[in-house]
Amino acid sequence: MKRRNLIALSLVILFAASFTNLNAQIESTTGGGAWNDTLTWAGWKIPGVLDDVVILGPVDVTGAECKNLMVQPQGILQNRSYTNYTLRVHGSITNNGIIRNYPERHNLYITVDGDIFNNGEWSNSYTYLTGSADQNLSFTHEFSGYRLEDSDPESAIIASSDLNFKGTKIDLKGGSLVLTQGGKLYIDGEWLFNGNILGDGGEIYLLNNAFLERVTFGNITLKGIVNVFSSVVLEEESVVE
Repeated sequence: MKRRNLIALSLVILFAASFTNLNAQIESTTGGGAWNDTLTWAGWKIPGVLDDVVILGPVDVTGAECKNLMVQPQGILQNRSYTNYTLRVHGSITNNGIIRNYPERHNLYITVDGDIFNNGEWSNSYTYLTGSADQNLSFTHEFSGYRLEDSDPESAIIASSDLNFKGTKIDLKGGSLVLTQGGKLYIDGEWLFNGNILGDGGEIYLLNNAFLERVTFGNITLKGIVNVFSSVVLEEESVVE
């Protein structure tokens, strides 16, 4: 009987340990390497869909997914040089370093289900907001990726800070971007397309020939020269100054 109880207890402990490891945090080495190479990671474990990942060096995406992602100041996240690759992040991304395409070589695509906190360089080609719940964007540095797209317009994008986009095509896909009270949205070059911008006295600045197409505004002030390609509607005390 004691032997049976000991075996049962051992199985419970093993199960608990394995469950805890499902949400492990995995760090890259400072030397980096390809995502699918065990030598890129401390502990030689390639991250999986349930793992939180911390990037501490130059890491090349070769088709991958993880839970939450953090790029530290010395970290670089980019596609492998010889083709386009996609990274699927099922939680949030915090960027304190560099997220980019491999220099002059193809594109890095990112899908993110959670929030984005950008405190560094973010200049990859395509970023897709894929969460079914509202997603928060918070920037302390400009976002300069080629395209930002809301893939689930049923949920809103919430601007938790002022947002500065440079050279980015923003496609809301019929969804809504909500500016917090008095929040500012800067669009430098390119366009904002197909959706609703809502805010409690928020302000939008269009710089360097940026333009709007098929956008409805609610309680928003458009500042300076406003370039319109087609169908812009001002509602609920929205004004142009």
